[in-house]
Amino acid sequence: MSFMKIFFKLLMVFALIISQNTQANSSLWFTEQMVSFRFGVNQISHQKLQTMLSADNTHTVLIFDVRRPEEYQTSRIKGSILIAPDMTEQEFMAQYGDKIPGKSLVFYCSVGYRSSQFIQRIEEPAKAKNVTMISNLKGGIFRWYNEQHPVINDTGETDDMHPSDESWADMIDKR
Repeated sequence: MSFMKIFFKLLMVFALIISQNTQANSSLWFTEQMVSFRFGVNQISHQKLQTMLSADNTHTVLIFDVRRPEEYQTSRIKGSILIAPDMTEQEFMAQYGDKIPGKSLVFYCSVGYRSSQFIQRIEEPAKAKNVTMISNLKGGIFRWYNEQHPVINDTGETDDMHPSDESWADMIDKR
């Protein structure tokens, strides 16, 4: 058995043993670890993002939602900008390159997979624009939502959360 298979099996066992939380948080915790290990991009916690958004300098933070339109329409983090998961580096820089210098960029999707992939594509050209920080929201909007942070849709604050697909639905603590 390869080292990676052993590592992931041990990680799964560890997650199940230490978890005193809901099934949603156990599954999400494991997924967070996998995403972090797989992509190695900078991660920002939901607490840190909430602190940044509560500060007087919210104009220095740009939040990008890397999900499909129907997911974004169901619920999103206030102030986030929808971008397509398959947007190219060139398209991103053409559309946002003049808006990002001096900013902290936070990307999220449901659990962090698509947003981490996206960061890997745009990280170097974004750094060349002198961004302050580029981070993936650890656990994505699911962690944000499960930790009771507000999400909105076109009519205001909501308790709805799009599961992305049914295989991910067990990571959401319904409100």
